[in-house]
Amino acid sequence: MYYQKKNFKETKGITLIALVLTIIILLILAGVTISALSGDNGILNNATKAKEETEKASREENAILQGLLDEMDNINPSTDGFNEAKNVNSPKLSQGMIPIKYNGSNWVVCAEDDDDWYSYDNNKKWANVMLSDGKYKEGQVQVGQVVEENELGSMYVWIPRYAYKINGTNSIDVTFLAGNTNRDGAGTEYAKESAEVDTTTTKIVHPGFTLGNRELRGIWVAKFEASGTDSNGNAVGNASADSGSQKYAPVSGVTIAKSLPNKISWRHITIGESEYQSMLIAGDNKDKYGLNGASSHLIKNNEWGAVAYLCYSSYGTVPKTNSCGTLVQDSHWYDLYTGQGPKTSTNEGWYSYEEGHGYNTTIGMLSSTTGNITGVYDMAGGAYERVAGYLDNGNGNLNTYGKSTSNSSIKYFESGTLKSEYKDLWNSYEVSEEEKTNKIQIEGEGTLTQSQLWNWNKNDLKYQEARKRLTQAIYENMAVHKGIGINEVSTGFSFYAPYKPAETAKNQAPWGWFKNPETAAKNNPSQEYGKAWSNDNMLIGHASVPFVVRGGGCSDGSGAGVLYAGITGGYASNNSGFRAVLVV
Repeated sequence: MYYQKKNFKETKGITLIALVLTIIILLILAGVTISALSGDNGILNNATKAKEETEKASREENAILQGLLDEMDNINPSTDGFNEAKNVNSPKLSQGMIPIKYNGSNWVVCAEDDDDWYSYDNNKKWANVMLSDGKYKEGQVQVGQVVEENELGSMYVWIPRYAYKINGTNSIDVTFLAGNTNRDGAGTEYAKESAEVDTTTTKIVHPGFTLGNRELRGIWVAKFEASGTDSNGNAVGNASADSGSQKYAPVSGVTIAKSLPNKISWRHITIGESEYQSMLIAGDNKDKYGLNGASSHLIKNNEWGAVAYLCYSSYGTVPKTNSCGTLVQDSHWYDLYTGQGPKTSTNEGWYSYEEGHGYNTTIGMLSSTTGNITGVYDMAGGAYERVAGYLDNGNGNLNTYGKSTSNSSIKYFESGTLKSEYKDLWNSYEVSEEEKTNKIQIEGEGTLTQSQLWNWNKNDLKYQEARKRLTQAIYENMAVHKGIGINEVSTGFSFYAPYKPAETAKNQAPWGWFKNPETAAKNNPSQEYGKAWSNDNMLIGHASVPFVVRGGGCSDGSGAGVLYAGITGGYASNNSGFRAVLVV
């Protein structure tokens, strides 16, 4: 019988043990592969990060390149950016800025070419952006994204370049200009600012659009007074309910200047620190805002004027007072909220904070420069606001308060003089030789210093006449500068002086505002306020208070306003807020 021989060694197969080991090895390899692909350090995650970093680097390179081109464009006249259809300069963006529009209930991310983003003409719709310090980041957020109030980044409003003429009382004629030129869309050329020009007959380019040797096609102005929080989210710079002292202090490296609605204004800050915090926005803190290709500074006096004058044109609305604040037994104010409306639609008196007056309510919008939600808020009342403007009188308080309090190396003034590297960021105003040299001539008394002249017990007529004389010189020297609201839109000013009361508390005379020395020298005189067109106060102070404040406080009621000008309390750190300007 024939038997077939079988070769078992040639049989192809696998044992159960080998199969199990193979499966285990494959699982291990799969695990390694998945781990390599996923996880914090995985290939996929790293690839995503690399893509994001590449896109970020590309945006930054483009921003740097655009910045260089912008520098050339800002120096050389160009009509670039002029929207012929809307007859106004389109908003100029930098990296970190996200265009937003309001849909009636929420802010929504929109495209630059969205026709509904802005319309400065009859609709009084001013362009808004938010920075990337909120929930959403530029370059990552999608058009159409609804942004809740608690998700907003710092908000800024575009003020386009324009020429103006004073057109009677309570009216300013504004013509928008093309690019950074002095011509409008039809090619008409307008003059630049000069001491001799009469702006009631001649339309000039508003000086707020010139920064050093740069001619700007517009500026971005903070929509609200600045606010900030400490490490625990507490609002900094606010007085406590128990005293006028600051309750929560800023924290270095944590607190940044935000521009947001329904926040407590950041006060208890000197003017020097206000400038420092404003410059940090596009400076050392720019990554916190996502900014690249922009610069920032404390709003200058003429930039404030650029917004204020636009309010009085057909393109804006004169805002009512942000009256929201709480007063403790006639001693101090606290809880001044940003973006609040007047007490009622007709009453601008102060009141304690309550719901229903927020920036997006019918009453709240009355405090906007457009009468709608797209304008700038808090420019009338709320907290007083410091602007980068000062009297060039060499007073020691320029040094004392014109420096950063959080960075001792930053000083804007030395020996009573603004340092040259900051000259483009401040408006300087001349004073009389008497004040400059600190030698005030008094009949029968010889020469007095400023500190002697402003002593409370020197309130006879000859001293009041000297105070009025020095203040008159300040007013006239400021009036040489156009577009700020001094002289062009005022009917007069008042000066600060001590007076004789019938009863003197604690052996010290009170101080008040007066329009003439005779009234100031009387017992129990009635105060007299210099006024602008719409009853906004024009208050000119004295040498020891060399800084300018604008807007008025909530306690001024209808005396506050976009044309309010004061040179008092400008160095104090407990009652004034601030806002920044971005330049692209």
